Amino acid sequence: HNIDQRAPIVRFEHDGIVVECEQHGSNSAGFVFGTSSVIWPIAMVLGRHLCRNPALVRGKRCVELGSGTGMCGLVAAAVGAARVLLTDTAEALPILRRNAADRADVAELSWGDEAHIAAVGGACFDVVLASDVIFHQEPPEMALLATTLAALLAPSGVCLIGYEFRDDWGAAATFCDACVAAGLRVESEPIEAPDDLDDDFYLYTLTRAARA
Repeated sequence: HNIDQRAPIVRFEHDGIVVECEQHGSNSAGFVFGTSSVIWPIAMVLGRHLCRNPALVRGKRCVELGSGTGMCGLVAAAVGAARVLLTDTAEALPILRRNAADRADVAELSWGDEAHIAAVGGACFDVVLASDVIFHQEPPEMALLATTLAALLAPSGVCLIGYEFRDDWGAAATFCDACVAAGLRVESEPIEAPDDLDDDFYLYTLTRAARA
């Protein structure tokens, strides 16, 4: 993946912003099946994008879905977000809490779980972040993700979803269709990546669709 998933600590550094996160690779006793305990390239790419465009998160209330190690959300905090909430499923929370320390809040949030959504505050977030959450997912999971994004997003807020293309345009198309069905407007564009990452990376920007 052109990224070290076995190092115990991952270091992000860009434009004077430095964030370090613990990770547990497949060679570690703390490895969590499902990839949530290791860093993935798009998290670093989206982090760089936030550093280059700090106004996207500065002074805003941010939540990250499927946070894994929490890298994207922690970069948002370092850039100047007013509040950052990192979320994932229960088994991913121990490493997430350690990485968050006093830099961000942490909560359990399974996509589509109304109790979890209500517990974190519902449609009160200016920015919803996620990276690598579209990878070869089935339509039911994409529908749950889309409805969760819509449920968390403040009326004038924006979702920023980082996506690494791995021959799964079907999942991406299903995700976009699910977002439209959930009342979201979808825009996509390539996102600049470091030269040592030779895959294709995209940014999905989602906002609430205007009502007819």
